Amino acid sequence: MDTGARILAKRYARAYMDLDGKTHTAASAAAAQVKLEGLRKVFEAARPHLKNLTHPAVNSEVKLVALAKILGHGNFGPAAGFADLLVRQGRFGLFEEIMRECLRLDYDFCGIVRAEVFSRYPLSEGEVKRITALISGAAGRKISLRQVIAERVLGGFEIRIGDTVIDATARGRLEAMKARLLKG
Repeated sequence: MDTGARILAKRYARAYMDLDGKTHTAASAAAAQVKLEGLRKVFEAARPHLKNLTHPAVNSEVKLVALAKILGHGNFGPAAGFADLLVRQGRFGLFEEIMRECLRLDYDFCGIVRAEVFSRYPLSEGEVKRITALISGAAGRKISLRQVIAERVLGGFEIRIGDTVIDATARGRLEAMKARLLKG
């Protein structure tokens, strides 16, 4: 996705979530969760039809009729109107990026830091809890930890928090040892 589309997705997400200048309360957090859940439901319903909803040769009126049939009378809340707007604007192709950005905005609003742990095999529940507690203590914020199975990790794990990487892999340890030996 190019930079212009990413900026546009961020703008749509900020407008949809409408969290700017609001104070975090239980009610505002619950409202944000309802909006996110609506987006997820719309995306799941529309996923099999993305090609038709984003194809440039298909008329926007036809896309709107198709979207209405796809969504039917489901309980999508404001997300249905938002999806309708994206189709009318010819921006439905940004939907997935907008969802990611909405989630990021919600995490920022709630004071949650997103982190990913990469490992060769799934970590046990205890390991995940321990890693989450360690990161949470260091960051001083709540952590949303996502496990990613990565073939490139042969042993140990790697944690990514934003731009920061904590390398506790076997390869990382060997490279650190090599660097210390070469340094003298």
